[in-house]
Amino acid sequence: MRSTVSRARRLASGSFLRTVNLVATAIVSLLITPFVIHTLGDRLFGIWALVGAFIGYYGLLELGLSTAISRYLAAALGAADHAECNRVFNTALQIYLGLGVIVLAVTGVVAALAPHVAKNPEDAALFWRVILILGLSLALMFPVKVFKGVLEAHLRFDRTATVELLELGLRTVLIVTMLVAGFKVVGLAWATFLASLPSLVLLVYYSFQDLPFLRLERSSWTRDTARKLFSYGVFSLVSNVADVLRFQIDNLIVAAYVGLAAVTHYTIAGRLADYYMGLILALFGVFRSVFSQQEGAKDYEGIKGTFLFATRISICVSSFVGFGLIAWGKLFIERWMGRPYLDAYPCLLTLVLGLMFALWQAPSIGLLYGTAKHRFLAWSSMSEGLINVVLSILLVRTYGILGVALGTAIPLSISKIIVQPVYVCKVVGIEYWEYVRKVGRTVAVVAGSLVIPLFLTLKFAKPDYKILFLGGLLSAIFYALSLWLLEFSRQEADMVWRAIRPRPTVKTNAD
Repeated sequence: MRSTVSRARRLASGSFLRTVNLVATAIVSLLITPFVIHTLGDRLFGIWALVGAFIGYYGLLELGLSTAISRYLAAALGAADHAECNRVFNTALQIYLGLGVIVLAVTGVVAALAPHVAKNPEDAALFWRVILILGLSLALMFPVKVFKGVLEAHLRFDRTATVELLELGLRTVLIVTMLVAGFKVVGLAWATFLASLPSLVLLVYYSFQDLPFLRLERSSWTRDTARKLFSYGVFSLVSNVADVLRFQIDNLIVAAYVGLAAVTHYTIAGRLADYYMGLILALFGVFRSVFSQQEGAKDYEGIKGTFLFATRISICVSSFVGFGLIAWGKLFIERWMGRPYLDAYPCLLTLVLGLMFALWQAPSIGLLYGTAKHRFLAWSSMSEGLINVVLSILLVRTYGILGVALGTAIPLSISKIIVQPVYVCKVVGIEYWEYVRKVGRTVAVVAGSLVIPLFLTLKFAKPDYKILFLGGLLSAIFYALSLWLLEFSRQEADMVWRAIRPRPTVKTNAD
């Protein structure tokens, strides 16, 4: 029981800090972006955005291996196989050192192509300098991804989230300092590079501190381990490409068929939907390593129990956040952006409904990745992405930006409500109708628990930040109390409470 509570506490701490990190990133982005744009001007900010677009695609060079590292390290830890941990660690580290060299080579090629990217010679010179700085930063951080994978496999998401929060704070301070000092775009690049250096040191330090049996051994590299990592990673890469098609291509379709001005309106809905998805995935992404550890320990009943419990919590949390965006999203957009942007709300409503069904399944994604059954998920996501592109192009002609949102939500909903649960139940060994019965009961309790929040919304909600905040807070209290009484058993409620409450102070004889 004590180990279960300890694991639950570690997961709760990691989920909380990951959520804090996401919220802090969103707040910093909303606050600092106007300052950066006004300081740089449209032309220089455009160069910075262009470099950011190129750097963003560097993630595909990772080949999906980061999830492979966490999965096989967690399985080895679950089996208490230290030799296998060292094989996976050293093999992955050598692969990532090679990928870091590839990143440097690609950066050199992109920098050489600067005159073709920016026609103005002054802009081209600025582009290649910035791309070299950021490329060097990424090349150094590539091997460090292995150490991040080590900590996540050990369920130390609190460590990685703390490091990311430190990097966010340092980067924000350095960006403001560089711009005030007049260093412009090159200053932004150096701020990003310098802010990443403490993360590099801390992730390495924490990895060896938490897992002292890890050794840097060239001889631990094995071809079989490398083949295993690449076999797993290739489907993660397919999923990454699919995510681009599912969630990052909408703005291009809007721009091509509706116009650039409409992109701004659609982006309002898309950004709020992205924060919703990011929040839930940050909360429940920690379970992937839990499933890997349980599989490594051959605890298949534990996998089944963890999956069902995590799914119930995911339905409760994602339903409330989704309800908030549906109930208060229109009022928030009116207060935040103004009435001319209210045409973004139907898009938000459509995206949130599709995402809500998908995020009910968040633990199943961790399960499939954690047990190396994600091949199905990769091709399923790719199918969603391709259907999204086709549907969005067809529907945008008739329904405008709402048609693009429908093109995303329709295949997403069908896949997550019908297709994915059937496959996951087969993997876990749960009868499909047993799963439907348990999930259906949770959905019914959630619907009943949202009655008071709905009443508060209809009675008091207005386009005012204070009223929206107070309404949301009261709604969350009534909702949580209802779930606590109706959805979770006393044992489950006690385990959750033990995980989230502060640890009691242990007195020593010295005290």
